[in-house]
Amino acid sequence: MIDLNTIFTIPESIPPSIVSVIIFVSFISSFISSIVGFGGGMLLLGVLALHLPVTKAIPLHAVIQLGSNLNRLFFFRFKVKWNIFLPFALGCLIGIPVGGFFFYSVNENFLKILVAFFITFNVIKKLPTLNKNKMFLTGVISSFLSTIIGVTGSLISSVVQSFNLTKPEYISSCAFLLFTQHICKCILFSLMGFAFYEYILLIILVILSGILGTFAGKNIIYKIPDRFLKLGIRILLLMISLNLFINGLINILPSLY
Repeated sequence: MIDLNTIFTIPESIPPSIVSVIIFVSFISSFISSIVGFGGGMLLLGVLALHLPVTKAIPLHAVIQLGSNLNRLFFFRFKVKWNIFLPFALGCLIGIPVGGFFFYSVNENFLKILVAFFITFNVIKKLPTLNKNKMFLTGVISSFLSTIIGVTGSLISSVVQSFNLTKPEYISSCAFLLFTQHICKCILFSLMGFAFYEYILLIILVILSGILGTFAGKNIIYKIPDRFLKLGIRILLLMISLNLFINGLINILPSLY
């Protein structure tokens, strides 16, 4: 039975200072994404993984991104290119359960190292683009990876770009595909025992902070040079991924001896 008191409180395992950091980073990540369209989701995931166990960080990141992408859908009035949705959604139905099996089977510190590698790879090198006729395969691969390491938005967006859509169609389609992926992940994590209700207050605060960040970014989008923000976010992401890698490696080495 759900204790209603837990719905309106932050879990004691998360100190107030960490709550403040997560809420602030949500604002910054949405602010950055609304201006340069790069790195916001990875930044939020990296900070969550630094301060929480990965088995909590990735489910929480999924539900937070669920709210973020729903917000983008409303903002762009659901201008979704529906013919690319169905094969992608079918791919999600395969990739997510398989990814969930690996997620709960792999050592948590090894997951940290995987997240660190993925963030680093995204910063240094662009992911290879799948053919636009392979949306089913895109759904399988991206959903499998997303369930394990949290973020594959760059892979999805690169495929959607190949359809030559208008900007509203492109943003709406990416948001809806990610929304579909994240809602499937949330269902999976719920079925596997993750208690989302314990984090409802934190989730609401983080999503509201993200909405404010998007609003702030949209209002100064032409006032800050992209190149400075892109360089800054790349350096920050590399620092976070290095921290994650070292933390995961230090914790996993003793178990090898």
